[in-house]
Amino acid sequence: MCKIALCLLAFVLVWVSPSVALAVEGDDPKDSAVVADHGTTVLAYFRFGEDAFPDASVRMDQFESHLRFLTAPGVRVLSVPDALAGLYQSPPADDKRQVAITIDNAYRSVYDQAWPQLRSLGLPFTLFVATDLIDGGAPAYMTWDQIRELADAGVTIGLRGASHAHLPALSDLALLKDIRHSLSRIEAELDMTPRLFSYPYGEYGNRVINVLDGHCFVASFVQHSGLMDAGHSAFALPLFPITELFADNELFELAINALPLVVSDRTPGDNALNTREPQIGFTVDPAMGALDRLRCFATGQGQLPLTLIGRRVELRLTAPFDPGRARVNCTLSVLKPGTLEPSRWRWLGMNFYVP
Repeated sequence: MCKIALCLLAFVLVWVSPSVALAVEGDDPKDSAVVADHGTTVLAYFRFGEDAFPDASVRMDQFESHLRFLTAPGVRVLSVPDALAGLYQSPPADDKRQVAITIDNAYRSVYDQAWPQLRSLGLPFTLFVATDLIDGGAPAYMTWDQIRELADAGVTIGLRGASHAHLPALSDLALLKDIRHSLSRIEAELDMTPRLFSYPYGEYGNRVINVLDGHCFVASFVQHSGLMDAGHSAFALPLFPITELFADNELFELAINALPLVVSDRTPGDNALNTREPQIGFTVDPAMGALDRLRCFATGQGQLPLTLIGRRVELRLTAPFDPGRARVNCTLSVLKPGTLEPSRWRWLGMNFYVP
């Protein structure tokens, strides 16, 4: 089995300098010299200008507004590999917001609508591909020739597996086959081996992580809000999903201006749950300051009661999670000096797969 150290070596040889390191599950972020306010907001797009799918698409006027913001002087757009490489390096001397762009599933509107604009502005992005969707030849998706054109132009290509399945629900054998088949297809078509992964539906657990680690992936992304910072597991990096319903300028700027909420010792230890009523908790790094403004919210339950024991936070669900996907988001407001008005927000997202 190819463990994280060997996989990181492969990653370094392809993309980054030898100084890069990534957190793995269980790492104490303080041991990695975490910079409390240093990280990258990773945006996750899906479809573009497909008004029939508002829960997965952005309107083109929204996207063009985003591009104006992303090319403003106070913002720096990085490729995902460059953002990963910079996690443990000293932060830039300027105070620019760092952003990375990802696009999931390789819909045809990526090629027709988004790619021409991103290319003309020189903005890097990562395209995550589910290979069976491309092999199916449906007109809703890009072709391999189009994906090859993007890859040849410098777009980073990652994977979402083969079948875009609910990965934690697969048997061990089916999970292994899905990942191996997707790797073989993209290697055959693009003559490259992806090292980045985006979980379909944002669903994952330790079994899925172990398979990705064993196939030399070095980082994977979950669909929960938050900043990609040095305290996260390399296999549970947050994305801000961007769709028509959550793409207005106010919410977009909120994501761009996010700060990390650095924690350790999270429970439960596996995000693929074996119960609908998990005990959820974490310890907040002292660099995050006072916790009196910490608020946590759960899918379908609103704000959750929380108990503070020093820096330890324990959450109590008000009802069992429904089967499927569940999410908990925690925020901690950062006040403008001398006021009670929030200026920015620290974010922590947690996604769970519920039996």
